[in-house]
Amino acid sequence: MTAHTILDRPWDGFDAYLFDIDGTLLHCSDAVHYFAFCDALKALSGNPLTLEGVTAHGNTDVGILRDALALAGVADAEWRPRVIEIRTRMCRFVETRKDELCAAALPCVREVLAHLEGQDATLGIVTGNLKDIGRMKLQHAGLLDYFNVFGWSDDFEYRVDVFRSAVEQIRAAMPLSARICAVGDTPADVLAARANGLPVIAVATGVYSREQLLTEEPDLCLESFEELFRAA
Repeated sequence: MTAHTILDRPWDGFDAYLFDIDGTLLHCSDAVHYFAFCDALKALSGNPLTLEGVTAHGNTDVGILRDALALAGVADAEWRPRVIEIRTRMCRFVETRKDELCAAALPCVREVLAHLEGQDATLGIVTGNLKDIGRMKLQHAGLLDYFNVFGWSDDFEYRVDVFRSAVEQIRAAMPLSARICAVGDTPADVLAARANGLPVIAVATGVYSREQLLTEEPDLCLESFEELFRAA
């Protein structure tokens, strides 16, 4: 299980790992989170808006709202003062519909997490999801208990800052020499990891192909986590 290497060490030889959620750890086949955006956009703009034309994958929840409102011609000054209110609104929207969530762990995710846990690695989350929404997805997929470091997007508009927050948490709790590896499924994950000085594993389990991910030159690029086990 250690045939794949990153920076001359086995893929499972790092002290800590930071995982993206959607498309990396799990897949949501419902539209609850999407409709939470639609509800928030209507509340902010007064008009029914969708996410058409917005890059959602690899973005943050606030970043998605920002981009959708910009496309609709809504000025920053009209919505930014209401960010806290609208974050709360989105989380409540999903909370009241949590029974409709259909979040399932992607293939071999549990095996990888259990293996890294057995290596005494610290496991963390770096995601564009708001805290309450991300926790509900992880809980529904049965993955929440694997993690003890969390980088949510509540206080951050850009993914690079979510990564920085999670890295700072790990650095505060572990020796400065601790080696951290990021894992994600979008070019944005690779770029955010690079900006924070982290090696990164890219997995083509979301909307981006392996070829698309390779353009950002991740340290390791996989079709899926199953490749790690086939190499055993």
